Amino acid sequence: MQGSVPQLVSLSLVLVGLPLFAYFVQCAVGKRLPRMGDWLSTGAIFSSFIIAAYIFSQMWSAHTPNWVVAHSWTWLDLTGANGEGFKLQLGVRLDNISAIMLLMVTLCATLIHLFSTAYMRDHHGKPEDGYRYASFFSYLSLFTSAMLGLVISDNLFTLFACWELMGLCSFLLIGFYRHKVSATNASLKAFMTTRVGDTGLFLGILAIYGIVGSLRFEDIYMALAGGAFSGQLLGWPAAGLIGLLVFMGTVGKSAQFPLQVWLPDAMEGPTPVSALIHAATMVAAGVYLIIRMFPLLEQGHVLIVVAYVGAVTALLAAILAVKQTDLKKVLAYSTLSQLGYMVLAVGVGAYSASFMHLITHAVFKACLFMSAGAVIYAMHHEQDMRNMGGLRKKLPITFAAMLITTLAISGVPFFSGFVSKDKILAGVLGFGYYMNPQHLFLPIAAFITAALTAFYMFRLIFMTFFGHPHDKHHYEKAHDGPWNMLTPLVVLAGLSLAVFYTGSLTGGLLGGVDGIFGSANDWFTNLVQTPNIKQMSADIAHSAHMAAGVAHGDMSSPAAHADGDLEHFVHMAHLPAMVLSLVVAALGILFSYLVYVPHKISAKKLESFWPNFVQRTLDNLYYFDFLYIKILIQKGLVPFARLLARFDDVAIDRVAVDGWRDVTMVSQKMAGTFDDVVVDGVLVDGLGGGAPTLFGSSLRALQNGKIQRYLAVAVGTILVIYIFKGVL
Repeated sequence: MQGSVPQLVSLSLVLVGLPLFAYFVQCAVGKRLPRMGDWLSTGAIFSSFIIAAYIFSQMWSAHTPNWVVAHSWTWLDLTGANGEGFKLQLGVRLDNISAIMLLMVTLCATLIHLFSTAYMRDHHGKPEDGYRYASFFSYLSLFTSAMLGLVISDNLFTLFACWELMGLCSFLLIGFYRHKVSATNASLKAFMTTRVGDTGLFLGILAIYGIVGSLRFEDIYMALAGGAFSGQLLGWPAAGLIGLLVFMGTVGKSAQFPLQVWLPDAMEGPTPVSALIHAATMVAAGVYLIIRMFPLLEQGHVLIVVAYVGAVTALLAAILAVKQTDLKKVLAYSTLSQLGYMVLAVGVGAYSASFMHLITHAVFKACLFMSAGAVIYAMHHEQDMRNMGGLRKKLPITFAAMLITTLAISGVPFFSGFVSKDKILAGVLGFGYYMNPQHLFLPIAAFITAALTAFYMFRLIFMTFFGHPHDKHHYEKAHDGPWNMLTPLVVLAGLSLAVFYTGSLTGGLLGGVDGIFGSANDWFTNLVQTPNIKQMSADIAHSAHMAAGVAHGDMSSPAAHADGDLEHFVHMAHLPAMVLSLVVAALGILFSYLVYVPHKISAKKLESFWPNFVQRTLDNLYYFDFLYIKILIQKGLVPFARLLARFDDVAIDRVAVDGWRDVTMVSQKMAGTFDDVVVDGVLVDGLGGGAPTLFGSSLRALQNGKIQRYLAVAVGTILVIYIFKGVL
């Protein structure tokens, strides 16, 4: 392996620190810098991208699924001489997954920063929000730094710290247009909804530390292999309960059912924020978490729950996307659906397919959002697709980029989405049809979602770029954006081709005979494999003799899924899944074309085909907001909060606080009386004053200066001694 361990670890810390440094500079003097410092934030994340590319090159040159570079430090040590106590180790872990993630996050973030330098300014080049332009870039830098810190973490402590920091940044960025009530409400909704999942994750982390005594991934894997999680926790199997708690974090952060309600509303933020959240940072972190914690979910038998949550989310979100007319909300529900695909893939054991779709989706979804932003910018912030049309002539570059990435997300050959989605569908079909027919719902939901995805994404294309313009005033003035808006679109559209992920020009449609990478063909699948926890633990133990906390080489040898039959069934399902995915994608695109281009099929008649209650259910987003806000919050939590407030006012304030005040006052009076009578009157004035005065007066009578009195006292004293001597 090229490059020493300390060098790569140090570079990874610099990679995280550069955007963090830009954040602090922007906060301090950003408003005074040229262009209010947008070049500083963009340059910092671009420098991080260069470092990430170098780290990726080291991983690529090793070209083994076992590549790991790790280093840890003791951050807090409160152990005693007997070795017992609290000890917390933090560190960096670079492996194939983190190296690929770093490259993806820094690339997308760099291009989003560059895009923002145009989008956040008006058509005359002036910042639309005045001095808050500098604040916007500071938030972007902090957001990106937090995601990068999460990726390189070798433990759940720093992962959770970065996880929460991203939650704060999302709150600030979604509500950036603070003059809009809808934006402030959306930011609060996102923040509070994700807190529900974060609470579960936090409890899971505490439980893991209670069992393992460490939060480092390596220690957790070894504890899993050693059976440390085989016991009971609160009457439940420990691995299962903790796995569900950890998965709650993903449900909140990646907006999975039933906490999916916040993500569509997050569109209230600026479009670059939507691109960053939906592609490279926040929602990707949830999927990354369950990929890292896959061995725990597998041992706890939680994967089937994960699969069903993902399938339900993917299907419900895809159905809602069909009804949307807001350009950004179509993409928002698309993100929900694609995240469901990733979670579903993890649940059925298609580990590599899930991670590949996480990467390919980040690339084409970032491009889709920025293309939508370019359209909105050209249409002077009009987002309703019903007011668009015919824009392919006015925005040729934007149209080409959006078409390419729409083909990718629809699963068309030659494009990246075809590769990753085909692997997911093969895994789901192998698991839910060939291997476990009782879970047939999973492949059915997956293929219906694939058809709907092709339909609603091309509906977006046809309504926006084809037909006649519906707003001629804005249409006449529309044009492609400046170079810093178009460059990110061109780069990401190019990276949405399948060849970059498989080495195959068609994305594997021809069985790999068109590969151009030679031995590196299908490199993604070869380098990212399902972990085998026992083999991982053996490799970790084998590496323990190395210098304290430093390891590289074979530390995480992956193997096939724990159930050896799965790989066989996935292989059986590959061809049927590919054929079915092509058929449903083609049908979706064709149907969308017939409805929205020649209008052979009436969209209104299609809508009227469904019963009114179905339409009302979809219009009200399955009544989740009604359930949460009107029932759970207003009729449940608010009355309960009032009850607690009443208890606080009566029992705590009036009884405990005010009542204790009365007790204190009575005690004070009693203490004062005791002090006056007993202490001052008896002890001080009596024993301390009267007795010494009386004794002193008596002695003063004897000390009168007369010799006769002294002789009488002396004689009396001798007589007393003589008498007592005789008695004794």
